[in-house]
Amino acid sequence: MKQLTLLFIVLSLGSCDFRSSNRKDNPLNQDLIVVADSISLMMSKYHYNPAELATDEYLDLEKKVMGLAETVETKQEFMDGFNALWKNGPFSHVTLGTSEKSADQMAEFIDSLRVGDHSVSLQWRDTTAILTVTTMTGIDTKERVFEAYRKIAEKETTSLVIDLRNNTGGTFAGVPLIGHVLTDSLDAGIFVSRKWWENHTRAPKLEDVQDLVPWQGWSLKSFWHDVQDKPLTRVRFGPMQPHFDGPVYVLISDKSASAAEFAVDALAHEEKVTIIGETTAGEMLSQKMFDLPQGLQLSLPIAEYYSTRIGRIEGTGVQPDITVDHSVAKDLALSLIDGMKLDDALPQAQQKVAEMMVQPLADETIYLFGNMNDWGKKWNITPRFEYKGNGIYETSTTFKKGRYEFKIAPMNWNFDYGAKPDQEKVVIGQKTSLARVPGSSNLILVVEEEAKLTFSLDVSDEKAAVLQITKN
Repeated sequence: MKQLTLLFIVLSLGSCDFRSSNRKDNPLNQDLIVVADSISLMMSKYHYNPAELATDEYLDLEKKVMGLAETVETKQEFMDGFNALWKNGPFSHVTLGTSEKSADQMAEFIDSLRVGDHSVSLQWRDTTAILTVTTMTGIDTKERVFEAYRKIAEKETTSLVIDLRNNTGGTFAGVPLIGHVLTDSLDAGIFVSRKWWENHTRAPKLEDVQDLVPWQGWSLKSFWHDVQDKPLTRVRFGPMQPHFDGPVYVLISDKSASAAEFAVDALAHEEKVTIIGETTAGEMLSQKMFDLPQGLQLSLPIAEYYSTRIGRIEGTGVQPDITVDHSVAKDLALSLIDGMKLDDALPQAQQKVAEMMVQPLADETIYLFGNMNDWGKKWNITPRFEYKGNGIYETSTTFKKGRYEFKIAPMNWNFDYGAKPDQEKVVIGQKTSLARVPGSSNLILVVEEEAKLTFSLDVSDEKAAVLQITKN
């Protein structure tokens, strides 16, 4: 009987998982607990409004972060878990990553960053200019916006479409985007730091900043310093030359965020501007990076923004004048430019949305990204897939002899089609099942001799995507 009792105890102990309770003693978890404490300390010291750190929602999330630190098995698992929690956190602009540069070096790096010519494109449809801006970051983005308005002025342009549907924000490229449309100076809004909230319980008003000199400059590093140094920072825009005085249609989506929302709201002050699309993301805060132990870096919000037109944008977004699915916002704008009445154009656009939804990926445009086009940085040679019907998307491009890594994804990388575990290699002529998850492994293609290849992606069953590559 004693032997049976002892065996039962041994089996019971063996069946228990002590990983969670014991991991606190693991050196990695001890280090991550220090990181979690450091995150809480940074938040309490630099967050724009201490009152938001006293909410049940924040305190609960803080406990979950500590729980991650105590139980995860790798640093990457901790970062992934942290970012997943904060994706739906009580406020935006909180991320955790590895530190390739110090926080100060990152600020200087961003100030000097050139992102590539894909950030701005200018197209024409008759006398209508279509200006697409995909980011507000980059010295070259700002330069290209200035240059676009010069070209618009040189050509006999009657209408302007500004497409910000895939613009998730950045730095100061929105300044010229706004300035060339303005007819008069505009007090657009106020950045609010913790120095205001430490002494006030009400939101600031325009009269609170009337005696302040508006902030000016192009340096994010300087802006971070100045916005933390003062309770309120006045945002005022002035007209820029060449001035565009025709009707302007601004296209937005629920992906338009941060500095893009800031620009949309400022443009909306102009009577000649019509906003078309979906309510923006409601993620309008200014974030700064801070160094943490273990080579990690935290981004957290140091200031929030109040529009003089609509108030706080964080959590609410900027609403369009005409609400329609973002996929047809440009079509609707062009119809209105052509003289069609809204009562006729809107149902037409909505019908197109219904037809588009038959496609597996709806309005998503997907591209072939890889080391052959520097993962999209070489914008002019990044192939775009076209929908061929029956769930098939295709693109063709020429490959030189060599080994290539690639994935298929939209420009915003909300998802990607990549390799399933242990199935990285793709053979020309054979069908390969792909995984559709954010951050999948790269696919590998070996090309024995130069050839033009067609990539056919079958997503009629989105959960079982199949790729076949054939020689033309």
